[in-house]
Amino acid sequence: MGLRMNRFGRWQRILVVAMCVALASQVNFEILTPGFIVALSPLLLPVFLYFNTDLNPLRLVGVVALASPIFRGLLLWLSHSGQIGTLTLSDIGFYICYGVLYYWLYWRRGGWNNLTFFCTIVLCDYGANLFEIAIMNHGDFADYRFFQLLFIVALIRTILSCVFAFGYHYLNLMMRKEQHEKQYYQFVLVAAAVKNEVYFMQKNVAEIERIMQNAYVLNQTLKEENPAASQRALEIARDVHEIKKNYRNVITGLGGQFDLGQMQAMHLTEILRIVLSDLRTTIKEQHLNIVVQVQNEVDVMVAKHYVLVTILSNLLLNGLEAMADQKFGRLQINISRQNNEIILEIADNGMGMTTAVQAAIFQPGFTTKYNVQTGDVYRGIGLYHTKQIVEEQFKGQIMVQSVPKEGTTVTVHLLQGQLEDEAQ
Repeated sequence: MGLRMNRFGRWQRILVVAMCVALASQVNFEILTPGFIVALSPLLLPVFLYFNTDLNPLRLVGVVALASPIFRGLLLWLSHSGQIGTLTLSDIGFYICYGVLYYWLYWRRGGWNNLTFFCTIVLCDYGANLFEIAIMNHGDFADYRFFQLLFIVALIRTILSCVFAFGYHYLNLMMRKEQHEKQYYQFVLVAAAVKNEVYFMQKNVAEIERIMQNAYVLNQTLKEENPAASQRALEIARDVHEIKKNYRNVITGLGGQFDLGQMQAMHLTEILRIVLSDLRTTIKEQHLNIVVQVQNEVDVMVAKHYVLVTILSNLLLNGLEAMADQKFGRLQINISRQNNEIILEIADNGMGMTTAVQAAIFQPGFTTKYNVQTGDVYRGIGLYHTKQIVEEQFKGQIMVQSVPKEGTTVTVHLLQGQLEDEAQ
């Protein structure tokens, strides 16, 4: 409400508030003394004040003090009611007193919080009602019980107003927090993917260097026997050297933009929450009938969290793809501790793999995922690269057990000390 209202100009918002309060003032009933009404408008006014703290309350309530009483006076005149002048004047007095009290007790002091707002609104409502009745009765008040009832009315209206205002405010905060959390999860996933690419690009630099050296050696070997071929080999070495420089520039650029080394270590449970959030989004987008079950008995701090995100994401997506054609899929994730190892177990009831496929899945370049129509090969890090990450980053091992048409279980053993390295 506050954010939407703030899109308008100041005077536009003031006029909107005045019209809403004027209309709300027509929902009322008479109590305590003839002409004194308990209306809905004092329920709405604190809400507008709460969400428009940038507006001077004297200016805001001043416009309300004109709009609402004039509207009420017009209706009294049309209905041929008596004491139109006194009732209209008392109505104006209520809003003027309300605005002045709010300005001096709360708005001009700064340091706003919900408790002081609540107490101020109680006093504003109570004081303005006293002032209104004083105008109507020419300063003549009833007994002590009258003041008690008046305070109870002010207290009840303030409670209802603050429940709505505070509730709406905190609901907005919760929604923003959830949105920020989703954005953070997305950042971690994207950063982990980029960091993973940089990791393998750095490994490929050594291969590029080897090719360049071989071309240069070939140049030296053929220099006397075949000068033309020798020159061609030298040109290849130079071209590869340029490629290597460009490659390093890309690595440096990506590494600088996604420097996850500056991020603090993350709990394993938080990593799992991020990966599962992305997994469930994928299931929803692809309209898959898959149930994800999680049993986690471990919570440790992980230093290289982006690496673990990559491992889990890849294995879980492999499981989803294995169950893409299932009427009912089940993906089970178990995380446990055994001695000094953290064990990740991911099981699906998908199509499974034959013995021949199982023997080849850890070979470089092997994939069973390609588009039948276009022939494009699925671009993912694959189990070969996953195995490399597990072994090189965490000194662990990965094993796969699969039965055709029954499912696959992937078990990853990670040394706890490697997970927690630099996280303490």
